[in-house]
Amino acid sequence: MKILITGVNGLLGSKLFELLNFSEHDIISTARSQEGLATTTLDITNEKQIHQVLETHKPDVLINTAAIADVDLCEVEKELCWNTNVKAVGYLVDKCKKFNVHLIHISTDYIFDGTSGPYIESDDPNPISYYGKSKFEGEKVIVENNLDHTIIRTILVYGVHAKSNIVSYVKQSLENGNPVNLVDDQHRMPTFVDDLANACISAANKKVLGVFHVSGSEMLNYYEIGLSIADYFSLDASLINKIKTLQLNQKARRPELTGFILDKAKKELDYKPTSFENSLEVFRKV
Repeated sequence: MKILITGVNGLLGSKLFELLNFSEHDIISTARSQEGLATTTLDITNEKQIHQVLETHKPDVLINTAAIADVDLCEVEKELCWNTNVKAVGYLVDKCKKFNVHLIHISTDYIFDGTSGPYIESDDPNPISYYGKSKFEGEKVIVENNLDHTIIRTILVYGVHAKSNIVSYVKQSLENGNPVNLVDDQHRMPTFVDDLANACISAANKKVLGVFHVSGSEMLNYYEIGLSIADYFSLDASLINKIKTLQLNQKARRPELTGFILDKAKKELDYKPTSFENSLEVFRKV
């Protein structure tokens, strides 16, 4: 198959590129500018550009990893958020229908309010932040149109990448002797990027349809995540300060407890999440 990746220089996009390089598939790697891993320029907010790229390359599958995922930025820059997370998804849907492309789209646990997790795919979304609202609206744009699609919702993705994520941030801070504030009243199932990328590739290979929940299998609050990192790398856990979400004065609300029931992904995508502890081994090499 020909598989087109949007946002190829991001955490998930770069891991997809790495794994697909060892597959039988042809890869079309795109980003807003032709740099890093991107061989083709594609700004998903540019409808004409999407048309040109799909018409030229004729992919069988498009994996959309591009999004505005900064939760507080979305709360302030609502137009920017909407243009990328909703309007651009509409462009992708329209062009994927036109060129008969299977769309695999990445969504988030933030579409839920966090009052009754862990969630199954059929649970009713109720986003409490503008970011969550935008991602849910993006999902609706896909579902309400008649095209082959897979929506993969995920949670707190981490892995080795130039851009900071929860694990690299805590590890580097502790290694440098810097204190870290982590909340104990937000619970997540953190997702190893390698697992998420493999789920996307499985969805492409199997051409599965519908919504899938893909995350780690362990429910942890951020403070517990920090302690696990400190313990695994023999770092000073006393530098980790346990705080409450309200103390952060964040612009956007966060769900208290999300998490996913993974049965559907395990059955249909052969999904096998890596344990949080085992996933940390990859960070020893950086």
